[in-house]
Amino acid sequence: MIRIAFLGCDSTHTEAFTHRINPPDSPFHARARVVSIWGEDASQAAAKAAALGIDRIAASMADALIGVDLAMVIGRFGESHFAATMAALEAGVPTFVDKPLTVNSDQARSLAAIAMERGIPLSSASPLRFAREVAVLKSQIAADGGWECIAAAVPASCTDLGPDPRLNSAFFYGIHGLEMLLELAGHDISDMAISYGSRAISVRIEFMAGRSALFELIRNAPEFYELAAYTKLTARRLNIDLDGSYYEAELEALLGSFACGGAFVPLESTLAAVELLERIERNDPFKGKLP
Repeated sequence: MIRIAFLGCDSTHTEAFTHRINPPDSPFHARARVVSIWGEDASQAAAKAAALGIDRIAASMADALIGVDLAMVIGRFGESHFAATMAALEAGVPTFVDKPLTVNSDQARSLAAIAMERGIPLSSASPLRFAREVAVLKSQIAADGGWECIAAAVPASCTDLGPDPRLNSAFFYGIHGLEMLLELAGHDISDMAISYGSRAISVRIEFMAGRSALFELIRNAPEFYELAAYTKLTARRLNIDLDGSYYEAELEALLGSFACGGAFVPLESTLAAVELLERIERNDPFKGKLP
């Protein structure tokens, strides 16, 4: 039985993961249990613990990590992930960080270096990286003999969860689309070029093998995720169905492999995503100026 600590509780991913682990009829009930939860808002943590059947409400991150086999850092905003991940690594606990690892590439590289130096498993991923549409498209690309160009389009920011400025960030929804793109294309990036428009951001990504990918962030758009793969044989386009089934696939990989010392999403891919999104954010001349 894998005992899990949640660090952060302000995301709906708290419910998405726990509903698939703790209830007796849930798909991972026999393999894992969320046993502790910590959140910056203690009353929110208490309410979620009661609703989700989590036994222990921790007074601190250190307390939450006592006696567990896996830490899951799932605060809604990436700004909160560094401190929580550092606490888990200092406790020597294998750590999964919900998207994104951080919103700062220096912090991301620091966490990766500490995990590697101490031999502590560390990984981060968007659940959409495990969407069935991505797996199907990956198989189709292989059957076609490989890809010539991969394209992904996503919202540039979240427009329906309130005025918090952290929602007006490529990291919030952009990480989903970029991780799906990297799952299909790999992370051996050699160069990139970013074009900023008042209604969209366009990124051309060049890979070592000489192929290109296109990443589009559409401003003021509702949530959507579109992928396209262009091969020598055909063009394939699809939209991700936001039905939540990808959480099962993610947990299967997390609990069936990563938590037991096996492979998960390569940290190199995670670092590439953080660095690219940070560059988009840092140089956006329209950030904060659009209605």
